[in-house]
Amino acid sequence: MHRFAALCATLLCACSFPGPPTLLPPPFGPDPANPEPARFFFPTGVAIASECPSGPSTCGPAQWLVVSNSNADRQYDTGAIYSLRIADLLPLFQPPPPPAPATPKTVPFPIGSLAGKAMTGNYTGPMVIAQGTVYTGSRDTNRLNAVAVDLTTGALSCRTGATIDTGNEDCRSGVVDLSRTATVEGPFGITTGTVRDAKNGVDVEALLVSSVVPHIDDIQSGVLFTSSRIAAVNLFDPTKVLFSALVTNRLDVARGIGAGPIVFDDRRREVIVGGCYVRFGSASAGGEPSTLKCGNLGNTAIIRFVPVDAGVDASARVYDLSAQIRAIDVTGLALGDVDATTGMRPLYVSMRSPDAVARIGLPPDPAFPPVVESVATISSQPSLVHRVQRPTGSTGSDLLVVSAVATYETSTTAGRLIVVDGAFNRVITQVEGLGDTPFAIAQFPPQPGDVSARFAVSLFGSCRVSLVEVPYAKPELAALRANVGSCPQ
Repeated sequence: MHRFAALCATLLCACSFPGPPTLLPPPFGPDPANPEPARFFFPTGVAIASECPSGPSTCGPAQWLVVSNSNADRQYDTGAIYSLRIADLLPLFQPPPPPAPATPKTVPFPIGSLAGKAMTGNYTGPMVIAQGTVYTGSRDTNRLNAVAVDLTTGALSCRTGATIDTGNEDCRSGVVDLSRTATVEGPFGITTGTVRDAKNGVDVEALLVSSVVPHIDDIQSGVLFTSSRIAAVNLFDPTKVLFSALVTNRLDVARGIGAGPIVFDDRRREVIVGGCYVRFGSASAGGEPSTLKCGNLGNTAIIRFVPVDAGVDASARVYDLSAQIRAIDVTGLALGDVDATTGMRPLYVSMRSPDAVARIGLPPDPAFPPVVESVATISSQPSLVHRVQRPTGSTGSDLLVVSAVATYETSTTAGRLIVVDGAFNRVITQVEGLGDTPFAIAQFPPQPGDVSARFAVSLFGSCRVSLVEVPYAKPELAALRANVGSCPQ
């Protein structure tokens, strides 16, 4: 009896101890009773939210820069997304009067008032904004984050299926578990496109998401056999997965590797997939499978083309470009316009080892293979590549900007934005000193009469966003105008 009473007392005592507190990110916490001011912490995705009825040059005055914080070091229990008024950022692009200072100005975050804030999952990657909603994947939970932007005020609220939970800023649960519904693990690459709904035979606007973590199909004698997929999600109700299509498996040349960046070719109605990630047994994780970039596995400059109209029956075409590109990773993809004379469409590809940007021609008929037209080496390890938009009615050859880190310098100072002439595929200039690990790139919507393109670049390790200006006529004069935010001292 005494033993039973002692056991009960012990259980009651144990139950009375509070669990570890939930540490919320600023400005929600860490202590909800005494929240800290908002700041960037490992920012990754950047995107522009605005209402543009007939293209970028018709955007209304209410435009918002949206930035996701990935919480990569798990200092908090969740990530966060902020929205900033672009009208507050545009004055920072004004060049300083001569003599110009040696370093660009650094201003505290936020500029003006913080328009919107919301909590999301951790380990967010690239973002896309569609139908007024911000989408990004959380690689640790396999969930798709969906945060609606009020285009009038910039306020952020959780998207729940076909509706918006207005005023609710706790979006940590996401909108759909892609691992359970689509076998997409570690959602990363993200874009939008039009797909055919097999159920009723009509076109549907969809969100397309790639899997950076290969799915383990089987284990034989300690060898992992893996595959990777993309998911198509209905944009009007992101809880509904339209289909899940196989990208690579253990039998094709890509050997079931996971994917990184993706783009959608609306002419050929295909998702183009790059990147290379593998599963392996990790000694540090007690033998449990982990995920890593392909790295030293040899040439893995592999690009996959997935015809979306085939839906779940899609059979990806896998091209190993090793005969023409001796690279180990495709880090970024961007599409150009179709050439009216040849019918070819350029696909710009950033890659590592060697660090380079390639222009690949895509024939109009998918039955013909892509053609590597030129390769330009660069002096830095690239992340993403972005094709510069011009104002409506303005013409000129393709300009590209590439976020990168100098190979032989310390990461805290080596961030660069490299400007590339897409027509001749040569480096025009590089903007130095962005900071630690630049990643995503967003261009402010060009307006009629603009003489320069303006960009926001997320600095993963420097806790900030850099603002860079690239003149259309003289891109060699590209310059870093300002840094917004900084890491805590």
